[in-house]
Amino acid sequence: MNEINFKKWAFHFTIWSFIINGISLFFKINFNSITGEVYNYEERIFYLSILSQLMLLLAIVFLVISIVKKEKRNYQFWTTLVYALVFGIIPILILMFGYHFV
Repeated sequence: MNEINFKKWAFHFTIWSFIINGISLFFKINFNSITGEVYNYEERIFYLSILSQLMLLLAIVFLVISIVKKEKRNYQFWTTLVYALVFGIIPILILMFGYHFV
């Protein structure tokens, strides 16, 4: 287990989460309520958001393991940290404390 590069895997999960969020955004932009595919749209967005949140959670877990193992910090580490802050921790804080500091 010493050979696993945790920051690399955290970075990969970050990239996948970013791609899934982009696909979700594409579906939201191209949504047309006239066609009557509302159920399919909601189901797609629901599953994509769960998958994206799972990837973000895995990225955060692997980032924490990387910090504990004291791996050398490079662009993979810092990119994952910024992505986790922007899309993970800050939205959770906003939901917990309301919109008072926004």
